[in-house]
Amino acid sequence: MINYAGMSKVERRVAVLRDLDVLNGGDFPGLDRLIALAADVCDANIAAFVVHDGLDAHQLSTTFGTRETMPGPECMCTPILEAGATFISDDARHDRRFSSARYVHGAPHVRSFVGVPVGAEPELPLGVLAIGHTEPGRFSPRQAQRLERIAELVTSFLVARLEGIEALRAAAKTEEERKRQHLFELIFNAIREGVNVVAPRRGLIEVNPACLELIGLTREEAASRSYKDPRWQGFRPDGTDYKPNEFPVMVTLRTGQALQDFPLGIEMQDGRTRWLSVNTVPLLHPDTGAVEYAVVTMKDVTAQHEAEQKVAAHTAELSAALASAERASQAKTEFLGVMSHELRTPMNAVLSCAGLLSQSKLDPVQRRTLGVLEDAGRQMLVLLNDLLDLSSLNADKIRIDPEPVSLVRLIEDAAVIWASDVRAKGLSLSVVIDPDLQAPRMVDRARLLQVIGNLMANAIKFTSVGTVAIRAWSESVRGRQDSVAIEIEDTGPGVPREAAERIFSPFEQVDVSSKRKHGGLGLGLFIARRLAMAMGGDISLETRPGLGSRFTVNIAAPLAATSIDPAPPADIVTGREHRRLEILCVDDNARNLYVISAMLRAAGHGAIVCSSGSEALEILRQRKVDLVLLDMVMPEMDGFDVLARLREGGGPNAETPVIACTANVLPAQLEAYEKAGTAGVLAKPIDPRAMLEALASAA
Repeated sequence: MINYAGMSKVERRVAVLRDLDVLNGGDFPGLDRLIALAADVCDANIAAFVVHDGLDAHQLSTTFGTRETMPGPECMCTPILEAGATFISDDARHDRRFSSARYVHGAPHVRSFVGVPVGAEPELPLGVLAIGHTEPGRFSPRQAQRLERIAELVTSFLVARLEGIEALRAAAKTEEERKRQHLFELIFNAIREGVNVVAPRRGLIEVNPACLELIGLTREEAASRSYKDPRWQGFRPDGTDYKPNEFPVMVTLRTGQALQDFPLGIEMQDGRTRWLSVNTVPLLHPDTGAVEYAVVTMKDVTAQHEAEQKVAAHTAELSAALASAERASQAKTEFLGVMSHELRTPMNAVLSCAGLLSQSKLDPVQRRTLGVLEDAGRQMLVLLNDLLDLSSLNADKIRIDPEPVSLVRLIEDAAVIWASDVRAKGLSLSVVIDPDLQAPRMVDRARLLQVIGNLMANAIKFTSVGTVAIRAWSESVRGRQDSVAIEIEDTGPGVPREAAERIFSPFEQVDVSSKRKHGGLGLGLFIARRLAMAMGGDISLETRPGLGSRFTVNIAAPLAATSIDPAPPADIVTGREHRRLEILCVDDNARNLYVISAMLRAAGHGAIVCSSGSEALEILRQRKVDLVLLDMVMPEMDGFDVLARLREGGGPNAETPVIACTANVLPAQLEAYEKAGTAGVLAKPIDPRAMLEALASAA
């Protein structure tokens, strides 16, 4: 029988009636004959079979040919269904249980009535088999017994109908399962990824064609092999073999954990290696939670693996090339550092001695000769600085240090610096500055002067007749409050349009012959533009071949929140300080020692000289000094060692300020001096003014 467990009595009754197709107007010819038999056997002129769904009563079969649905209280069968026992009434008009019955108080005006409950299961009456007559007192107990016998036949009819329905459902379910199984097989075999199912003790139980194709075996070969079979080998990307219990499916069967994108290499029968990406999912028993099966999916990733191997090999080559390039860059940096030291050291002596000689009495010829010497030295220093700036720019290590600056004063200073060069070529100099630039702006004074200087040098170099003009204005009229423009215009030959961008590249000029004619390395414009970009701007060029060029520098220059510090007192600049300082000068180059000590004594300071780090430490242990000028590159013991031992050793000069006096001034080297604890850095060749300012600051 169909299982209706878990339902209430009314719910079970409704479920059975629906299964019997009673409530949907089904046709029951056998039931109609049984109803007619009941009327004949019991001598009744009315017979019917009525079912009840909990709310309404439904007449399924009657002798008067009417099928009708009515509310439960209006049906004469409702009390019998609720009582669950046979009921006889001689005159329904006088029975209070039929006070609302439709057939008692209306046509066909039933008087005599007998009802027997009918059900497909015990304790579950589905309906009532009833007979009636329009005259009272027509039915005896014997007729009621006959009706009960016929009710048993109705019950058998209903049971047979339920069993038939159950058989049909079972057959339909079997067919549905067969179709589902067939569909599953179609889908399983159509999946292009390899799929197989493995049980803990039974091994491989299902495998699709795609999986067999991937592993290169037939179904029988795959089913006959276990992971302990020496013919079945798998290995990792590094080439090591998997042990039997390390295969992905074995891990899942053992631990119940799913694995994703597990790399597995296998050797095919033709000797080729195939790489698979394997996923495993456990299927657990619903009650025990134990692993019943492991579902394995796999796909061929050989092409991807080989591509990754090529990328890895290429990456390794690139890494090696990068390491080589970094070593070369480091070697270049070290070479530039050595070159800086080796060139600046003699240039320090040349320019410093020239400066000392200029303060002595010289005849006109001697003074002119000295001027040529100073000009040549400064030109060499410009070339050296350009090379070092190029190194810093290429390494992106240029540092911009904004400070409050009066741009009017800065541009006037630049004009004064270059005025003599302009006059020397017979040119005129024009300077126009926007009054809006009076307020202090945040810029790097030294770098901006370097940019203007490079552009001025370029304009003067290539202009033979006419004017060099400097103009500066605020960009506020264009809505850019924090930007300024500085323009350098000349009346030189101009730049051909095809070379307008190329001249901003390193080591480039308009043509090769111009290098021979004008000299230089072709770095000035490149460095100027890179510095302008580092200061948040750029340099643009407007050129008129044969008429001149106009270079415009745009940089970020926000208004300063603080006022400008006053200029250093005149007595510091000229060397007449308030206090005489005792200064130890340490340098392994005798010429440098001579020049530095001479400059210090000319400024009114005391100078103690020594030529090695060990000698300096001995002096500093015995004698208190105010400052130390320390060369950072010396044999045996360099400036870093001297500084470290001085700070660690205590003594009278453990806290004495130390100024690095060196030709090595690359950005990384300057950072190293700062970390070592120097109070400042003096770059060789030493400028007297810069030296006096550094001494005043450190003291």
